[in-house]
Amino acid sequence: MNEIDNRVETARKLGSDPTLVLHGGGNASVKLIENDHAGRIVKVLRVKGSGSDMATIEARGFTGLRMEDLLHARSKESMSDIEMMDYLKKSMLDPSEPSPSVETFLHAFIPYSYVDHTHSDYILALTNSGMKHDEIKKILGNVLVVDYVMPGFKLALKILKIVGKITPDVEGIVLMNHGLFTFGVTADESYSRHLKIVERAKKFIKEKIGSSPFHKAYKKNNSFAERLPELRGIISKNFKKMLLVDQGDRALEVCLSEEGKAFASSGPATPDMLIRTKYDYLYLEGKEDLNKAVDSFVKTYTDDYKQYVKGFPMHDPFPSVIVVQGFGIITAARNMKECRIIRDQIVHSFMVNATANVLGKQTFISRKDAMEMEYWPLEEAKLKKFVSRPMEGLISLVTGAANGIGLETLRKLAQQGSTVIGVDISEDIVRVASETSEQFKTEVKGYAVDLTKPDAIREMVKDIICTFGGIDLVFHNAGILKSEYIEEVSLDTLMKHFEVNSLAPFVLTQETFKVMKKQGIGGNYIFNITKNLTNPGPGMLSYGSTKAFTAHLCHYVAKEGGKYGIRSNIINPDKIFKNSKIWENGVLEARAKAKGITPEEYKKSNLLRREVLPEHVANVVVALANEDTFGATTDAMIPVDGGIL
Repeated sequence: MNEIDNRVETARKLGSDPTLVLHGGGNASVKLIENDHAGRIVKVLRVKGSGSDMATIEARGFTGLRMEDLLHARSKESMSDIEMMDYLKKSMLDPSEPSPSVETFLHAFIPYSYVDHTHSDYILALTNSGMKHDEIKKILGNVLVVDYVMPGFKLALKILKIVGKITPDVEGIVLMNHGLFTFGVTADESYSRHLKIVERAKKFIKEKIGSSPFHKAYKKNNSFAERLPELRGIISKNFKKMLLVDQGDRALEVCLSEEGKAFASSGPATPDMLIRTKYDYLYLEGKEDLNKAVDSFVKTYTDDYKQYVKGFPMHDPFPSVIVVQGFGIITAARNMKECRIIRDQIVHSFMVNATANVLGKQTFISRKDAMEMEYWPLEEAKLKKFVSRPMEGLISLVTGAANGIGLETLRKLAQQGSTVIGVDISEDIVRVASETSEQFKTEVKGYAVDLTKPDAIREMVKDIICTFGGIDLVFHNAGILKSEYIEEVSLDTLMKHFEVNSLAPFVLTQETFKVMKKQGIGGNYIFNITKNLTNPGPGMLSYGSTKAFTAHLCHYVAKEGGKYGIRSNIINPDKIFKNSKIWENGVLEARAKAKGITPEEYKKSNLLRREVLPEHVANVVVALANEDTFGATTDAMIPVDGGIL
């Protein structure tokens, strides 16, 4: 195995342990001899590139830089972050490779072939406990301990000053409130040193605190679930957010503990988490005025921003972490992926902070330093480049989503970045949702539900609230159609149409309308009715009449929901055959026969003489969901029928 393969192997081992590395954190490097573009032999530092994940990193994830250039920077007294990144880019062997780590100079200045860096929970528990350097050395062995310095060239220069102290028996460098660096002649040497040092910290901590650093003080209480839409609405004033509710064992341990309340203003485990978690989190007892609680949080954040930040626009000041006494940990972000990252970071922070407090007194960097880290110019530059998808933050629900119009709409909404709930009586919806989620890299959840069962609808809505925090858009698409003339219609057939086409949309609307009102951030209903509403044809009594009920439901939602910013509109498609089950079992043939034409002629029997596709309908739904396009439109009907002959 060559040097880069060794580098990849041990980096992955470190990256696969969440107590060491979380979500793109950590770092690793190796110094090699390579040929440059001109064939010259050069010494190269290969360091983890931007966007690489230590757990899955491959050789191409390590960016190459000329060591001669990097070592030349030792003569510089200072370098801004922007100047540093410009210097590093000019030092890259291949400009097409990912941007190198901000800690590249530090890796270059340490005189060993392999360097590893993690944010080990156990190391952070020691450094965040207020322990003195000598106390930490006594626990960890022959390590150098350095006070916190913000990552970048300043930190590299600080390490450069102690390079002379890195004798062969020194095993690593501990950065207070930051993490651990180890190094070695081989990948295995650096890796084994890392594990040994972490294990010493772990052994010491286990002996001191036993099984848990938390002290239970409160009883479990699930009543806050009803207030999730209200909370979501309040913290979504700048843009819509998801809520991820964690009620797992660790989350419950935190929210039932004294520490869950005590650490609300203590900061996370390590400064790199601040960009997502913020310094503070919001602690709720569960019954207080949520507006006042959030306003107080926002004021504290805004005051810190005004005092410590210059030159950058203020980030969203609302909490991204909320701990509710006896209920759980809630994280908020534009999408569920971000919610999960924040959740993982804060859960690890709780363990670190609680442990640090048992060992001494939990301490973190100052609010000034924290704001400097959160508004780091390098991160601000990344934020400027980031463009969220148009419907990110929107929570949409589509019924009849396993095929036809519903499936195409599910896919279009997911493609736009919306979190989508697909509902269908078919179990296929679970697979369809999973595949759509994977394809478009957004959260799509499938519910196999019989919508003719009101209790099943109510339970589904409750589960959606506990999963995502609310609902913004409902597309009523599910329906059945059986073509029969008046004298042939049985009461059973009529009632079945009523249950699916009328009762189900009514119950789902009633339940979700309550949610949208609690959120206070508007809402959107789109009803798939039918051209039969305005142009009824013979043999469609059961279908057309029950759809007419639902059309009136749409009108009443518009009338009663307008003052809450809730829009409600109708689309009237006609003859949508592609992937649609509604036209199966001879329905298409029967309708064509009634018109005296062939099925193929029937598909194109409109003014445009073209088949209307599910994609046409789905695109209209997406347009109606767009506030910039149809934000001032409600109680309207839009035909999608090719023009009625």
